[in-house]
Amino acid sequence: MTIEKPTNIGLFTTIRRLGGLQWRLKKQERYFNEQLPPILASLSAGPDGTLSTGTIKRINKYWQLSLNVICNSLYELTGRTLSDAEQRRILLLSIFGPLYDDLFDDQILHYEQIAAFTLEPEQHTPASFKEHVVKTVYVQVLQESPDRQRVIKHLHDVFIWQKASLKQLSPDIDEAELYEITYKKSYYSVLLAYSILDHYPTPTMLEMLYPMAGLLQLTNDAFDVYKDVQGGVYTIPNLYRNFDKLQQHFMADVAKFNHTLRDLPVMQSAKAAYAITIHALHGMGCIAMEQLKAVTRDVQSTAELATLSRQALVCDMDSFRQKLRWVKQVRDLVNYRQ
Repeated sequence: MTIEKPTNIGLFTTIRRLGGLQWRLKKQERYFNEQLPPILASLSAGPDGTLSTGTIKRINKYWQLSLNVICNSLYELTGRTLSDAEQRRILLLSIFGPLYDDLFDDQILHYEQIAAFTLEPEQHTPASFKEHVVKTVYVQVLQESPDRQRVIKHLHDVFIWQKASLKQLSPDIDEAELYEITYKKSYYSVLLAYSILDHYPTPTMLEMLYPMAGLLQLTNDAFDVYKDVQGGVYTIPNLYRNFDKLQQHFMADVAKFNHTLRDLPVMQSAKAAYAITIHALHGMGCIAMEQLKAVTRDVQSTAELATLSRQALVCDMDSFRQKLRWVKQVRDLVNYRQ
């Protein structure tokens, strides 16, 4: 058996790729600001109402993640370029995602109603402005996507695990079940994004995307400890607080992702660019967990955790020192092998 010699990705390559991503994000803001208003105007035709500034910001974050980390990065890995039609569908889905979450979070609809809406949106009769917009954009996504049934299937998967995440409101949730919910609600959200594209991931890629999606959610949970504790939401970082164990789990899945990526039959340079893009977020998760590990060392309960300040629990990534630490962390994750 031939053992592949590890290809080390250096700090300069990492900096160059991360810098390119930052430049791309700034450039894309013009597209977002130009394309979103007319789309919202067409979706909002009918009932009076507007989307709040906070909702627009959530749409923007959802769009940046979906476009750059989820969709465009995988297309670049396989030598493809997103078409104008695909970019439009990504923006439509980015409008839909936060509004669909609001159906749960704001208790706009009962779960049976959300399930029925998910499977047969044309049959739903909106009772509010937000329901009107979320129905209109969902129907539009289905009409413009290449495989309507795949989109519906993955959104229904999202619904199942979104509903299962209600168990995160109880401190009695089992650790293994909490991990499953954490990973699967993120994984099916990622697959939903791919379901609207012209080219769906291969089975091998789907295997790689499961740990990637779970690590993205763990990263999000590590950054949201303060918010989740205040909101009574239990996650792996705030409920169990065993950061040595969590870091071991995290790195094991980094190794799984890297191993599957390394075996894909694509150019090494494309693999390196993809790995840096994905681990750019995972690297932030590692830094956030290190901070939580330090500040919660003597915390014995979630009640004690809730007494800590926002400054202690929220990881600030704005300083030069933190950014340098982040770049090195990304480089280490890209080259990590278990």
